Amino acid sequence: MCYTIKIDLTREELEKRFGAKFANAGEYNSGSRINAFSLPLLPVICSDMPHEIRLLTWGLIPYWVKDFKNATEIRTKTFNAKSETLAEKPSFRNSLHRKRCILPVNGFYEWQTLEKLKIPYYITLKSRPVFALAGLYDQWTNRETGEVLETFTVITTRANPMMEEIHNLKKRMPVVLSTSNEQLWLDLKTDPLKAGIFEPFPEELMQAEKLK
Repeated sequence: MCYTIKIDLTREELEKRFGAKFANAGEYNSGSRINAFSLPLLPVICSDMPHEIRLLTWGLIPYWVKDFKNATEIRTKTFNAKSETLAEKPSFRNSLHRKRCILPVNGFYEWQTLEKLKIPYYITLKSRPVFALAGLYDQWTNRETGEVLETFTVITTRANPMMEEIHNLKKRMPVVLSTSNEQLWLDLKTDPLKAGIFEPFPEELMQAEKLK
């Protein structure tokens, strides 16, 4: 799964890389180890406005959730979404066809399990210091307060050989987008299966650093 990322870029660097402008005035959560369980506010580019960078919270709350209690419970279960079951899961199937997004990152972290040891690895792309993960987003309205929350999830797929060795229990990895696939994924007319969007990113284009 993918619960920890690095995104350590200025607003200006993100705008230049993705050809989009920030729509929110507030500061986002940047850092070397950003964990989903902290419910961080992160820069995301959404399919409805692909030339804007918006600040969304990690942990998708589907639009149909009835109350704040249920919203709080479900968001910790939707940090990731399996590509193989997106069309089946009530939490994700609406967004698959209507609300796609990309999450810019410098890299992500996974842990290898060897007996009782958990060994962290930091994974990046060899040729790109910044890349994008495929995600889905949704908008949920708190019926008691009227507050609208925009939240997102990161899509995962089966691991490539390198990631199978690292993430050796779950054998999953986030859907890493090639530069050409970033706009394809945001285009709602694109069939992600026909376009090969969910295929594991080639291991020869990735690198992993073993951490202490």
